[in-house]
Amino acid sequence: MNRQKLSAEMLKKHLKATGDINIFKELESTNTTAKQAAEKGAPEGSVIIALSQTGGKGRLGRSFYSPDGSGIYFSLILKPNFAPEDITFITPLAAVAVCYAIESLTTKKPQIKWVNDIFINNKKVCGILSEGAFAPDGKAVKYIILGIGINLYAPKNGFPEEIKAIAGSVLESSEAVDINLLLASIINNFFELYKNLKSADTVEAYRNRLLLKNQKVNYLKNGEENVGTVLDIDEAFRLVIKTESGEREHLQSGEVTVGSKEVAKK
Repeated sequence: MNRQKLSAEMLKKHLKATGDINIFKELESTNTTAKQAAEKGAPEGSVIIALSQTGGKGRLGRSFYSPDGSGIYFSLILKPNFAPEDITFITPLAAVAVCYAIESLTTKKPQIKWVNDIFINNKKVCGILSEGAFAPDGKAVKYIILGIGINLYAPKNGFPEEIKAIAGSVLESSEAVDINLLLASIINNFFELYKNLKSADTVEAYRNRLLLKNQKVNYLKNGEENVGTVLDIDEAFRLVIKTESGEREHLQSGEVTVGSKEVAKK
């Protein structure tokens, strides 16, 4: 099987618009390198891509396993002109963009685990991490780094013991996809959604792919553990939970688990 290699030249052919494209054999973290580039004035749409990461970042200080030859690891530099509180829309938009790309190039049916992970067949195949920098007065967004890591194929030696029960891949080893086209599709989809940050259509697309709907979960709020049932997301991508007392909670942040397994975090 011939797997298409990442190429800046090929990527540019598929992208509708872009800033700088930088491909590295290995980085500690594409988000870290993208921050450095943003500080030096790299334009919006610039993308930092690594074939592997030694310190890939996940949410809540966790790591993202990023071996060579099995995934797509990249960060986009964004320089929006919206209010700081709207930064929370970036990760959900990216999740929808990833789903659209996977659906357009494969037969897979991805689902979104609130708020930042993509699952296929109940296995995590993608993680998303948005990090922002703000003006000194805190009233404007200086830039946002949108990091996305996708397990395209299972690693040659398998996933590490601590994540192998939950980690999966988009494709089997016998399947092929043009990695340049997949990456360009994610970026193109994202920037199309980014034009209309609070579109009801995007909320609906996310809602239709929501994992854990109608399932009972444990969730943390103000440091206390509670139990409830996932109902939906609202127009701001907050998770709507029905508590055991019948009330509705709208989670802007926190951590949600099913039993002892982590299933959603923000």
